[in-house]
Amino acid sequence: MSFGEHLEELRSCLIAALIGVGLATVLTLTCGRSVLAIIFRPLWVVQRANGLQPNLQTLGPTDAFAAYLKIAILAGLIVAMPWVLYQLWRFVAAGLYPKERYFAKRLAVASSALFALGVLFLYYIALPLVLQFFITFNRTFDVTNLSPTAFQRLLLTDKTESDSAEGDASPMRVPVRREDPTDPKVGELWVNSASGRLVVQRPDGPWSIPFEPGALSPGVESQFAVPSYISFVLMLSLAFGIAFETPIVVCFLSWSGIIDTAAMRRARRHIILGIVIIAAVMTPPDVVSQLLLAFPMYFLFEIGLHAARLMERRRAQAPATAD
Repeated sequence: MSFGEHLEELRSCLIAALIGVGLATVLTLTCGRSVLAIIFRPLWVVQRANGLQPNLQTLGPTDAFAAYLKIAILAGLIVAMPWVLYQLWRFVAAGLYPKERYFAKRLAVASSALFALGVLFLYYIALPLVLQFFITFNRTFDVTNLSPTAFQRLLLTDKTESDSAEGDASPMRVPVRREDPTDPKVGELWVNSASGRLVVQRPDGPWSIPFEPGALSPGVESQFAVPSYISFVLMLSLAFGIAFETPIVVCFLSWSGIIDTAAMRRARRHIILGIVIIAAVMTPPDVVSQLLLAFPMYFLFEIGLHAARLMERRRAQAPATAD
């Protein structure tokens, strides 16, 4: 094709890809809350396991709505990605030789599968462990002795002793239940041990307040804002998805002749150092997430090295077979 025909083909592919993304986004806008619930679930599970109330905070009036739109658009792009990749492939395939076309097609399929595998590894394994680390670390900031010093007593009014209860009032007993009563009476009070909340029945329905483990609240509450949590999850998803492309990079370097597998084996120590540095740059500044990314990267590097070695052997045997 001429240069003008290539431009016309590119224009046609771009328009088709944008139409596919638009239709997919309209579809995902109808189920944006379900997508958000899937993203929030690892945090809610970890919070509940640590005795915290499973929730997030919105620090601005538009935070939740902006997160809904952001996730819906991103989900629409993900849903439409096969169609977008097909349009890209339709444009690129015209300028490739048959062998290059065969390799590129397999490369695209393997790359998409490995990226999805990286995101799933993050969601089911890495993200709960990282959240557990941060929540546990935050709970180490205990509220220490808050009694004022002798000099502070001259400046402050300490009411902790004067407000103490007098007399021998009998303690109130509140029943602890694993489930709410089926037909509670107005004014009835109980503790739901499953949800960790104190519940009182009012004429308009039950009202409740959350409980926390321990006599005092922790010095640092692990209640995260919606925008920051979504950005955190998306950043880690991108990092793990890209990191799981390591076998593709290794195979491409070997196939293109940039570096062979023998040189990669000799440089294994330097590659391990590079993997550690990449994991440190692409993840938050904590050891847990860095190790959870570095170990799979090295494992996938070895898999890619083995696959590239098989490719080199087949390539070396091809002329002999032809003869």
